[in-house]
Amino acid sequence: MTTEHRGVTDTGRVRSRNEDCFAAAPDLGLYIVADGMGGHQGGAEASRHTCEAIEEYVRARMEQIRALFEDGSPSNRRQVLRLLSEAIRSANDRIVEQSETDAELAGMGSTVVLALLGGDRAYLAHVGDSRAYLLRDQGAMLLTEDHSLLFELIRQGRLTRQSAARFPMKNVVTRALGMRGAVEADTLELSLLPGDRLVLCSDGLHTYVEDDRLARMACEGALDAVVDRLVQFALGAGGADNVTVLGIDVLGIDRDPATVRLRDARVRSLPVFQDLNPSEFLHLMAACDHRRLSAGEAVFSVGDIGDGMYGIVEGAVEIRNGQRSVQRFGPGTHFGEMSLLEDRARQVSAIAAEDTDLFVLTRRTFEGLVAQSPSVATRLLKQLVLMLAQRLRNANDERVILKGMLEAQSMDSPTIVSSEMLEEEEDQPDA
Repeated sequence: MTTEHRGVTDTGRVRSRNEDCFAAAPDLGLYIVADGMGGHQGGAEASRHTCEAIEEYVRARMEQIRALFEDGSPSNRRQVLRLLSEAIRSANDRIVEQSETDAELAGMGSTVVLALLGGDRAYLAHVGDSRAYLLRDQGAMLLTEDHSLLFELIRQGRLTRQSAARFPMKNVVTRALGMRGAVEADTLELSLLPGDRLVLCSDGLHTYVEDDRLARMACEGALDAVVDRLVQFALGAGGADNVTVLGIDVLGIDRDPATVRLRDARVRSLPVFQDLNPSEFLHLMAACDHRRLSAGEAVFSVGDIGDGMYGIVEGAVEIRNGQRSVQRFGPGTHFGEMSLLEDRARQVSAIAAEDTDLFVLTRRTFEGLVAQSPSVATRLLKQLVLMLAQRLRNANDERVILKGMLEAQSMDSPTIVSSEMLEEEEDQPDA
């Protein structure tokens, strides 16, 4: 992947110290923004340790990471994200160790957001309220969800985005580095295209710049000018906090861009996702299981308990009743939706008809979505209900047509008997 970058950090109009820090290691494809917190020099030390520890961790494992990039299979992509989570945990351990050995640094902490670029993809991880945005096709997409009290209330549906500006505790973070024990980073991976622009920033920017304004200010123009413009805007709007902006332009990727765009469009166009905005869709895809199957490999077999909905990214899947193929699904289609709602054994098998990439929205993931993001889950449920209703209408229309054809031929319409009725008859004792 070919990129260029520009980073700027500023103390702001109010603060006397700059507790933000950023790091750019283009030879690794690694970019980091950290926002420190703590008295005396604690915040600045915490953000510096964060950047240094993460870069050291990634650099020591770069040969392994590049090997994972080359294949790009779902399992390898998950491994890259795990390594980024481990890098952030190593930074947390370093901050905790330093705060315990130096009394002046006690209680220091930091937020962090990072992007690792390789192949045709960006791998992101973050803790706290530092953010990553993707600028593409004249729009700005928020790639991270703040670990903050404000975002938690929005996710639960207890606060609207329209009322967020008036929320008095919107800067209260619920997760940060510097905590004893395990600190979990949220991770995300997505495909990139030439012309994409990534922006990593501290809250000193996004406090003042909403997504729609960011799109207008940052989508067009030379990267250097755009990054400087964003920093100056935050300073002009008040500059109450340190401001850090790190921009990365994607100039080229290690794959045919048309193929990447088509692949993404197929999945995004699935009817079940039509009510989700681009950011919600990306986070849902990140929560799904992703699998790569060889031709002839089973997706599931008769008797398996349904575990969720399957969507095909590339390849094809055949649904079989015994050895007979009853239906075939190709790229940009999905099946097994009822398994999101019921716990029943599969009555048919599914086999990869060719080498196939697919994703699985498991019932467990869906139930977690219902609990954590009820608004998103409700919109998914709405689309599922509409799809099932359409199928029922189609089935009823076909039954009416069949009945009319049989009546026209002076034949009796067949009686439809449910499997439960048949079982009851079989259980009756012989006369």
